[in-house]
Amino acid sequence: MQLEWLEDFIELARTRSLSRAAENRCVTHPAFGRRIRALEEWVGTPLIERKQPLSLTPCGALFLDAATQSLQLLTAVRAQFKGTTLSRDEPVRIATGRTLACDFFPDWYESLHQRLGNFAVSLVTSGAQEAISKLSAGEVDLLLSFSSPLTHTLLDPERFDSRVLANEELLPVSAPDTKAQPRQRISVDHNALSIPWLAFSPSLALRGVLAQHLERLPQHLALRMVYQADSYDAILEMAKRGRGLAWLPRMVVKGALASGELVIAGGPEFHVAFDVSLHRLRTNQSEMVMNIWEGL
Repeated sequence: MQLEWLEDFIELARTRSLSRAAENRCVTHPAFGRRIRALEEWVGTPLIERKQPLSLTPCGALFLDAATQSLQLLTAVRAQFKGTTLSRDEPVRIATGRTLACDFFPDWYESLHQRLGNFAVSLVTSGAQEAISKLSAGEVDLLLSFSSPLTHTLLDPERFDSRVLANEELLPVSAPDTKAQPRQRISVDHNALSIPWLAFSPSLALRGVLAQHLERLPQHLALRMVYQADSYDAILEMAKRGRGLAWLPRMVVKGALASGELVIAGGPEFHVAFDVSLHRLRTNQSEMVMNIWEGL
């Protein structure tokens, strides 16, 4: 029996939906179903009624209480051991994205260093879903991320603490029309029949942030996707070459705006606010993690 099966079952009991529980646990629906069946085989009896609406069997309700108490006890003991062993010589494990690792983390770490002194950090970069999964599984101590519909959905406030570190915004940008490179200026225009768009891949957290903002606009924008990437820096380079309109974090484009390689391509109504946030499992009470957390 694997501990993740208990976490799967508890999440399924909470949501009463196989598809939603699978999404929250960052696994595919079929894989999640196989893990629930494996748990039932280990227990030796069905735990859920596979009909709509989904419900627990009497044995499932009894097992839920045992699973919850067992997992809480094991997690608490593990956190206690970590709290007694994690020192300044052992790295605080932080998961984040490539952009935040380069454009936000160094300055933020310097502020922590000034307050807490030297301490080791192990920084892991990955996509948003993978990073959330690592935090949920206890493979990292902290998650540094852009706040998005994905993080709001997958980070249950009953299990995770979250703090806003900074306010950011997505800016609509494009290359300017210059004498050296004459071209048609691309900008946000409700009347345009087609706007070439440099888009985020689904794996990027800010895709959902931008989608929600565009849906709330009073008029539809005729965006035509001409390029898509899972890297903000890759989109930045295509925007500087005049290949289309892009929404990018201010921290990513500030240098290109200052040098004149890019210009703002839309008014304030097209600027999209979001946060940079830090997250941790509530059960992680290790000394260095709590020193960082309590000083935020």
